[in-house]
Amino acid sequence: MADRSGGARGLTYDPGADAALRYPEWIVTTAHLGGVIPEVMCRARRVILIEVDQSPAAQRSSLAHAVAHLDLGHARTTAGFFENREEAEADRLAAERLIPLDAFAAALVGARVPSAIASELGVDLPMLRVREANLTRAERRRLGRGVRAGAPST
Repeated sequence: MADRSGGARGLTYDPGADAALRYPEWIVTTAHLGGVIPEVMCRARRVILIEVDQSPAAQRSSLAHAVAHLDLGHARTTAGFFENREEAEADRLAAERLIPLDAFAAALVGARVPSAIASELGVDLPMLRVREANLTRAERRRLGRGVRAGAPST
């Protein structure tokens, strides 16, 4: 597994570095995909294309999602798409990697608007929503304690 520490603005998971380290035979690049789909994977050619017109946070989220598909061993159907269950699994894994609980708690202390929280975490809003929707009870409790501990006293 790639080193997930450090990074700009406290970001801990770099999906580009992770892909380069663990999947060096894969080519990861940006391309114009028509603005309809965020990323495309071709297993036969070992290529991941990320929509060039996305924000950097959305590109980071899309690449983390694609790497999660590789890690989970998902294979496309004959129609060329992943099953809905596989898409949800890849979203959950990518969100967990991109948004560690401590970073989530810190972002909640500084910002309350979802778009600001996503920006602080370096992810797009859909990825933030996936992470939030899949928090366990224990994570919710830890998150609440972290927010209360970081809140300024009055």
